[in-house]
Amino acid sequence: MDQEYQDILEFAYGLAEKATDLILKGSAARWTKKEDIEEKKNSVDLVTETDQAVEEMIKAAVAEKYPSHKFIGEESYAAGDRPPLTDEFTWIVDPIDVLSPYTHRTQLTDSPFVACSIGVAHKSKSVVGVIALPFLNQILSARLGGGAYMNKSTPLPLTGGIPQPLTDLSKCMIGAEWGSDRTEQTFAKKTASFARLAGDPTKGVQGGIMAHALRTTGSTCCNVAAIAAGQLDVYWDAGCFPWDVCAGAIIVSETGGFFSGGKGAFEKAAGPGEILMGRRYVLVRALPPSKTETTEQIQRRLVKELYETVEEWTNEDM
Repeated sequence: MDQEYQDILEFAYGLAEKATDLILKGSAARWTKKEDIEEKKNSVDLVTETDQAVEEMIKAAVAEKYPSHKFIGEESYAAGDRPPLTDEFTWIVDPIDVLSPYTHRTQLTDSPFVACSIGVAHKSKSVVGVIALPFLNQILSARLGGGAYMNKSTPLPLTGGIPQPLTDLSKCMIGAEWGSDRTEQTFAKKTASFARLAGDPTKGVQGGIMAHALRTTGSTCCNVAAIAAGQLDVYWDAGCFPWDVCAGAIIVSETGGFFSGGKGAFEKAAGPGEILMGRRYVLVRALPPSKTETTEQIQRRLVKELYETVEEWTNEDM
């Protein structure tokens, strides 16, 4: 099975390189036409011709190379093609993950926080993952049991492949997103959660932990890539989709990081398929054991403390 996963990884990596080329060319071409932007959900949830072109390229290539494999993609899902996750090989793809910077920029500056995520699940578990970051000239990749790398040769995390210590949630740099759900109900819980994560409990913030920082990129895939690289310590979100995390889950896991679902899934140790399709996710970067705790014990404790601090939100789509 290792060789089969390796072959799939190499094929997926080639698709990520082609996707990178399409995204960069699409970005350059945007300044000659203005009619290719559509709204998916609202004015901050956008789709372009390039999204569709990248997904069509990947879907067609997979169908030709692996005709028995299933496919779940963001654009085809939006069009009504919604197959369930099974034990069969399933490609789970986000052609362009970005909230709005890909379409919201000046002519002289590109947001680097744009990603193409190509994941493959087998037996309802992520086994192959490739995340292309076109504007950073980076491709992160991994397959089950094969380690995780940037641009094929640089081990992850980007600290020489050596995880750095982390034992306290208050010392974390935490990824947090505003998302495209801008309702009062959702925002009330998000702002309260963000306030407790960042707030100083000695200055009147009840339940505050005063984390080192909250970081927002506008892209779940970019945040997950940062966890794999060791550039973020913790990332948690709700309302995302499996194509946002399928590739990143195996990349993070292969670095020694931790991947789980929402509070309920985490507490009951839900299976990988349930977590992947659950639309609530939490990730903790790779870290070494301490004198009193294993790596996983520390990671689980950090997640437990996180879920004791934040409020979960939901919406009609979830």
